[in-house]
Amino acid sequence: MMTLSTATCLLLLLTAQKPPAAAATPPPPVAEPLEVRHVPTAQVVSGNPLVLKAEVAPAWRLGALVAHYRSTGEKDFRDVAFELSADGTYAATLPVSADQRVPVEYYVTARDTDGVETVRFASPTQPHPVLIEVDPYSLAREAVMEVYGQRRSRVGAFGEYVNYGRTTVNGTRYSDRYYRLEADYLYRLFTQVGGMRIDSIRIGVGHLRAHTPPFDLRLSPGQDALPTLRPGLDYGFSELDVGFSPYFGLGARLMLGGNATGFSAGFGGRIRIGRPQGARVELEGEYTGGLGGLAGIRLAWDTVPRFPMSAAVQVTNVPSGPVGVRLLYRVDYKVSDAFLIGAQAGYQARASVGGGPTLGFAASYGW
Repeated sequence: MMTLSTATCLLLLLTAQKPPAAAATPPPPVAEPLEVRHVPTAQVVSGNPLVLKAEVAPAWRLGALVAHYRSTGEKDFRDVAFELSADGTYAATLPVSADQRVPVEYYVTARDTDGVETVRFASPTQPHPVLIEVDPYSLAREAVMEVYGQRRSRVGAFGEYVNYGRTTVNGTRYSDRYYRLEADYLYRLFTQVGGMRIDSIRIGVGHLRAHTPPFDLRLSPGQDALPTLRPGLDYGFSELDVGFSPYFGLGARLMLGGNATGFSAGFGGRIRIGRPQGARVELEGEYTGGLGGLAGIRLAWDTVPRFPMSAAVQVTNVPSGPVGVRLLYRVDYKVSDAFLIGAQAGYQARASVGGGPTLGFAASYGW
C-alpha cells in the first residue's frame, strides 16, 4: 500500500510541473513585391500613335498601371491606363497628331493591391522624351507653306494696256493697241502625286479687246482705206504648277474662250528655275487660236524687302499681227503679309516699225 507520505510527494511533483506551452502563431506571409519592366521608346512617326508596353509580375499584385504624358512645353499631364494584351503584356496607347512636332514626355506609375502607388519609370520632374519623326516631304511642305505665311488661297486681278504705236498700211495710219483684264483664284496644294509635288492650281477669267491695223488685207477696187480690225476674246483659263524640287518646277495653262467669230482655245507652259517666291528665271510660251502666241523669259528677284521685282522680254504677235518684241518691268509692294499691289511698265514695237508704252496694274489678297 502507498503510504501517505508517498502520495503526498507524488502530488507535490505533479503540481510543480508547468503546463505545456501553447503552439506559437506563425508570422503573416510576406507579400510578393510588384515588379514592372518597361523599355522606353526613342521616337515615333508623326500621325502614328505612341504604344508603350510593359511586363508586370506577379500580375495578381497589380491594381493599376498608368502612363502620364504631355507635349514638351505643356504644364499638365494627361493619363492613359495600361491594358492587358493577348500576349500577357500590358500596353498603353498615346495619341500623336499629324501636326505634332515637339517631343512627347511621359512617366509611368503603378498601384499594387495594397493601394500603394509608386513611380516605376521616369518621374513628373524628369519625364522621358520621345522624339517625333517627320517624313522629308512633310518638312518640305511645311517650309514652303511658311514662306506663304500658311495662306493657301489667293485672289488676284491683273490689267494692262499695250500700245504698239501707229502703223501705216497702204498709206493710212492705224492704231495698234489692246487691253487685257484678268481675275483669278489660286489654291496651294503641295500634294505629292506619283513622285511629283502639285504646288498649286489657278482658275480665272479674262477679257481682251484690241484695235489693230489690217496687216494682211489688201485694198479692193474702189476702196480708199481698209477698216481697223477689232480682235478680242472673252475666256476662262486654268493653270497647274508642279514642283520637282525647291529650285525647279513646271507650269501648264489651258484656255477656252470665244468671240464674235466663234470658239477659241489656247495652251501654254512655263519652266521655273529658282525658288517660287525668290530669285528665279522663268521661260514661258503660249498660243491662243485667233490671237497668236508668245515666247519669253522673265527674271525675278526679291533683294529689296517688301518690293519683289521682275523684268521680262517677250517675242509675240498678239493680237493677230506681225511679230513684235516687248520689254517689261514690274514691281510689287507688300502692303501686308496678305495684301499685295503691283505696277508694270514697258515698251514694245512690231518688227521695228513704231512702238509704244505698256502700263499695267496688279493686286492680290491671300488667306
